[in-house]
Amino acid sequence: MNAKPSVLDAVKIQARAVIPIVRALERELGKVRAHAIVGAAIANDYASWQGKRIPARNLHPRETRSQAFPVESEVVDDSETSFGVNMTQCRFAEYFRSIGEPEVGALLTCGVDFANEALLRSDWEFRRTQTLMQGASHCDFRWRLRDRS
Repeated sequence: MNAKPSVLDAVKIQARAVIPIVRALERELGKVRAHAIVGAAIANDYASWQGKRIPARNLHPRETRSQAFPVESEVVDDSETSFGVNMTQCRFAEYFRSIGEPEVGALLTCGVDFANEALLRSDWEFRRTQTLMQGASHCDFRWRLRDRS
């Protein structure tokens, strides 16, 4: 019986298909337009898939941290109305940087975060200003409960 591939292995398989498609679209449409189209398609599809898998909405971010992703992180803020995590190591970023494709890696991995958070946690404002994929020292994930008054 075959073992289920890890999340990282699945993303590597996806990358083998997506990278040539992105390159072809870049030649036809230009890099900015190609990345916008591919990024939106991937992000929206991922959010839709997650929305079907995860019925609960607006849970505190601490309640939904996944251990399946090949990352190391540290919690830097944890209250009832805010949550912050610095991701200090990311195997996705390491892989895509090692093959010279951090921009496509960002489309496949980092780019899904905003659409996913908007769907699953609409009562929470989500911010991330930097990523390891882009060469930063860490990814800065921040959530703040929206004021509903």
